[in-house]
Amino acid sequence: MTSTTVRFEPWGTVVASAAGQTLLDVARLADIPVGAVCGGAGTCGKCQVRILAGPLAAPSPVERDVLGAEALAQGYRLACRYPVNGDLEVEILPVVSHGKGALPPMERAVAFDPATRRRAVTLEPPDLARPVDDGGNLLAATGAKVLDYRVAQLAPEVLRAAKWQVTASLHGDEIIAVQPSTGAPPPLGLAIDLGTTNIAAYLYNLEDGAPLGVFAAANPLASYGADILTRLVYAQQNRENGERLQRVLVRALNLLIEHATATLGYAPDAVEDAVIVGNTGMHHLLLALPARYLVVSPYVAATRAAMEIKAREIGLTFAPGAYLHLPPLVGGFVGSDLLAVALATRLDRKPGVRLVIDIGTNTELLLSVDGKLVSCSTASGPALEGAALRYGMLAGAGAVDRVWLEDHGSFHHMTIRGKPAIGICGSGIISALACMAQAGVINRGGRIQAGQPGVVKLEDGDRGFVLVPEAATALGSDLTISQHDVRAIQLAKGAIRGGIATLLAENGLTVDDLDEFLVAGAFGNHLEVESSIAIGLYPDIPRDRIRLIGNAAGAGAAMALLSLEERQAASELSARIAYLELARIKRFARQFAEAQRFPGANGRP
Repeated sequence: MTSTTVRFEPWGTVVASAAGQTLLDVARLADIPVGAVCGGAGTCGKCQVRILAGPLAAPSPVERDVLGAEALAQGYRLACRYPVNGDLEVEILPVVSHGKGALPPMERAVAFDPATRRRAVTLEPPDLARPVDDGGNLLAATGAKVLDYRVAQLAPEVLRAAKWQVTASLHGDEIIAVQPSTGAPPPLGLAIDLGTTNIAAYLYNLEDGAPLGVFAAANPLASYGADILTRLVYAQQNRENGERLQRVLVRALNLLIEHATATLGYAPDAVEDAVIVGNTGMHHLLLALPARYLVVSPYVAATRAAMEIKAREIGLTFAPGAYLHLPPLVGGFVGSDLLAVALATRLDRKPGVRLVIDIGTNTELLLSVDGKLVSCSTASGPALEGAALRYGMLAGAGAVDRVWLEDHGSFHHMTIRGKPAIGICGSGIISALACMAQAGVINRGGRIQAGQPGVVKLEDGDRGFVLVPEAATALGSDLTISQHDVRAIQLAKGAIRGGIATLLAENGLTVDDLDEFLVAGAFGNHLEVESSIAIGLYPDIPRDRIRLIGNAAGAGAAMALLSLEERQAASELSARIAYLELARIKRFARQFAEAQRFPGANGRP
């Protein structure tokens, strides 16, 4: 079989491949992150690449449908559908962006006391009368007791180049970095919310706690499955699989860190401390912990305890001896991300009945009844974030993100950046379905109604609704919502509302008892409250009881980064949060089924 090579940019990585493999196959061989949310099934259109050099194959029907004529002419293709039949140079679309979103909201003051601190010292050079070793000299000058071995390797040259005037970074009693005092960058800290679909990173100055920037990346493990369970099943098949997923994830994190620090004029080794939160599955994949017992009943984690490891142990490019702190998990698939939400909101200190929900591929719920905390998680899948839909996409230019009805019943839409429509994101599909229900296009059971204006039969025989006509798209075709799309959203919202109803019922409550319903997460903050209520995703309660609180998981991670007191509070909170496993609650199946209906639908039942 003829051997060919593929060069991936901007990575600069050259990979040997066998003819006939797809670009996605080859990218996986080199652990190059490609956003294939459907796992390579050819249904999501997220693995777009651009052919820079080499044979440009004719587009497949899927590529013509998803990419459109203009993108195809520019050399864009889908990695999962593009066969490697010659030497290629390929550009992977950027997975990193400088976020425009606000820093995570902190609802209360935090006592600034980070885990690392700086100490500037002037050392007395050794001589024949005082032949002190460099490590001992540095320890004595700083008052530290331990010297990281990588610092021990670097210190002799640094001390002499700096003429013995250096700044040491201490983590407790350990020196984790040393550099010349003149021109030393500030110590940086990262708070990272490691989501199933997206990664959010918040960069801080650890000298004064000042926020420096917000950065985001797509989670590269999407190419191994949109949902966390698919990834875990793959990881537990053998040790090599688990290590591969860890490498892919760490590589993407390093790219994110490099981008974030370079944006501010620093190098990644200026990062001296980090806190990462995520659900139990992402926690295990990041650390390459055994996932075998997490995917079968009774769904036991390898460990729930807080962990503090050297960042370099998993390949993160921080300061030489920098640490990575991972707060405790709660239970089942409820991870440190919900613990971070609990830390940020401190519902345990508030009276009344309050429920916070963090919507994602794995949706987590936290109920507080006069400070008593109970949690659960539900597998809502990727549909609400635009994945697994016929024209679904992550929020980006050309994505339909809002739909509304005029008085005479005509549908109108808005796209991100006002570009011609190429797909629909999560907030768009929610508002579209709310309008479809109101207009009678779908009934309470979610069935698209034949004979309604805009309802058509699609090429695959599925029934669909024309949301955006061809003239207003860049697809070369209508942008439609299929019956399959509606069902996918029904399953997602059914899992979430079923989880809400079950969690409340197990505590003798209903939605009418809620004093406050809090929606956490960047995704939840982009959903229209009225549309979410109309399709039955949110409970229909007085609107002043519903509050959007932003990325509370990111806020909690930042609080743990900036304050050892908050880090300790998180550990104490983890022991107080009870965990409810929905799989063992009989009523959940009934609540799940009931929650799939569209309460705001007009017309036939």
